[in-house]
Amino acid sequence: MKNLKIKNLLKKNIKFVCDIEMESLKPGNVHKYSPGHDMSVEDFLESSLIISKCLTNNNLYFGEKIFNCVKEIKLKIKQNTNLGIILLLSPLVEVILNHGIISKKELLKKTKKLIRKQNIKNSTPIFKAISLASPGGLGLSKKYDVNKLPKTNIFKAMKYSEKKDFISRQYSNGYKDIFNIGLPAYEKYLRKWKNINWALTGVYLTFLKSFNDTHIIRKKGIKIAQNVKKEAKKYYKYTNNVKNLDKIKKKLLIFDKKLKSNGINPGTSADLTVATLFFELVTKKQ
Repeated sequence: MKNLKIKNLLKKNIKFVCDIEMESLKPGNVHKYSPGHDMSVEDFLESSLIISKCLTNNNLYFGEKIFNCVKEIKLKIKQNTNLGIILLLSPLVEVILNHGIISKKELLKKTKKLIRKQNIKNSTPIFKAISLASPGGLGLSKKYDVNKLPKTNIFKAMKYSEKKDFISRQYSNGYKDIFNIGLPAYEKYLRKWKNINWALTGVYLTFLKSFNDTHIIRKKGIKIAQNVKKEAKKYYKYTNNVKNLDKIKKKLLIFDKKLKSNGINPGTSADLTVATLFFELVTKKQ
């Protein structure tokens, strides 16, 4: 009964964090105020249902769950809507299914251990999932190329690619960026605005101004990513200094239109934002 309760709680929260992301204004990324990059809000809402079911399937190990998620989304939606979110949430879900609701520090510790102990066999479905999703700008790699199913474990592969992909970086550093940057930003903006949607906008801008978004780097190159980061700092500062949400919304939609008109999608920052909220919702409050 306890396991069923945890499974249902996880399923509910996976769907919630994926869906509420669509309610939050994330300049350059898909949201209810504006579609983009040939994807709609409906694509993501349908994806969230698939993800919530796949990741809580007790009959599969987390690498297999990742592959099944990607395969079903590819089949039904024909888009790579949520690979980053699937990769980020799946180890967290696996730990909670096995250990129940625990503290944030315990979840970090156990997730890090789970990722590090994966062998080549358990890692292969994850490589297959990444290859199948074909995320934008993935390209080829001289070492650990997922298109050739590298004969290594997921930790070593993610460690190798951590500089060019911030989803990989969470696997290699034990979700430190979520813990050290995402969660404090969420608490800060939730206190300020008393609204989850806008708190997520604050988290998103915090990630966007803190790092060169690796999805932008892969698709558009480092210079454009640096320019977006620089511009994000201005909008981040604006949201901190202005209290009126209507004014903030108007300002951020200008940024949103500019990014989308140039085909720029800070997808990694969006994925980290979703993972941050999930981390907050499924851990014990301290």
